[in-house]
Formats: sequence, structure tokens, C-alpha cells
Amino acid sequence: MAQKIVKHGLVGALVCWLGLAACSSATPTSMPTQDMNPFRTEVAATVFAQVTYDLALTPSITPIPSSTATITHTTTPILPTSASPGLTTTLSVATLAPATLAPATLAPTIALPDRAQWVSQTVPDDSVFAPGETFTMTWQIKNVGASTWTAGYLLRYYSGDLFGAPKEIVLGQEVLPGATVDITLKMKAPAAAGKYRSDWVLSSETRSNFKDAVFLKITVVVPPTATRTATLAATP
Repeated sequence: MAQKIVKHGLVGALVCWLGLAACSSATPTSMPTQDMNPFRTEVAATVFAQVTYDLALTPSITPIPSSTATITHTTTPILPTSASPGLTTTLSVATLAPATLAPATLAPTIALPDRAQWVSQTVPDDSVFAPGETFTMTWQIKNVGASTWTAGYLLRYYSGDLFGAPKEIVLGQEVLPGATVDITLKMKAPAAAGKYRSDWVLSSETRSNFKDAVFLKITVVVPPTATRTATLAATP
């Protein structure tokens, strides 16, 4: 805009000066007519040079860059569809307390129908017998189960040495839970020396064995031979 004002001002001054020169040349004078073309050319060159110089001195207008708009994204929380308008939903993180394990509860012991418990015996374990020696063995056994032993219950040979006894002995009487019974067998020690064991088990009338057993251990020892010393009487 400043360049245009300077140009217009110079051009206007040049036009006014030329007009005045024309008016003065039209007036009759006694002076001889002077050729103005060289002068006009010089003035025009001077005006053009001045305009060019002014334009060079006029600073150019540097456009100021427009500020860049910064877009700020605002995150709007999305409420669940079930929330009512105007309600603010607060999300909280639940803190899980360490799990507390309850002490293990043992299942109640179920009493089996047929159970037996050893009480005593007449021949102690590791008793010493001579080869083939006979003896009487009696076990006292208690009924610790939930059933009543009938007269048909048995004491049966299970393993080891039979000791010359029958393989089955019938009780011959009822034994209520908590009661005891004496079972007697006739036995015989083996002929060879050594240590022996005999295992026996109670069973029901159907030959169903109990989980509980009784046993006897003995030792057979050969006695030393007796030596007789004969004393001879001298005859005179």
C-alpha cells in the first residue's frame, strides 16, 4: 500500500508540472521558443529513478503466519446402558482378602459290622517246647464291631504252621458287641527244632474273614541226652 501511494504522488507531481509548462508555452512572448523535449526526457528519467530508489528503500511486508489451532481431545466416559441419565458411575477396584481355609473336618469313622480285638492268650509268644510236645492254646477275643457274632462264626487257620490243630473251630455261641469269647485249640509242637508261627482269623458263617487276626509264636528245642555213669563194684 505504501508503494502505491508513492507512485501516485510522483505521477501527480509530474502531471502538474507538465500542465504548468504547457500553459506557459501557450502565452505569447517575445522570447524565442525553446525546445522542451530534452528537458522533459531528463525530468521523466529523474522521476523514474527516484521512484525506483524509494521502492528499494521501502521494506517489504512479511506476512505473519497464522497461529496453528491446537485440538484438545476430551475423553467422555461412557456410562453403562443400564445407568440413568445424570448419574455418575464410580468404578472401584475390589480388594480380595486372602482366602481363609476352614480346618479340614474328618469324616466320622464308620463302625464295620464285624471287628475283633485280641485280649489275651494262655500260651505266651516265644514259649519253648520239645519236639512233638502237645499243649492247649486259648485266645480271649472281644467283639468290637457292630454286629452280633452268631454260634456259626468261626476261627479259621490263615497262615504259618498249623501246629496239628483243626483248620476251623466253630464258636458255638453268640457274642454280642462289646462281649468277649474264649476259643481253645489242642496243638502240638513240630518235630524239628526251630522258631514257628501260626496265624488265625475270625470269619462269619459265609466264610468272610475279618480284617483282624491273632497268632502264636513258639520255639522248639531238642533237649540234651542224659548220660548214665555205671559204677562197677570190685569183687575180691
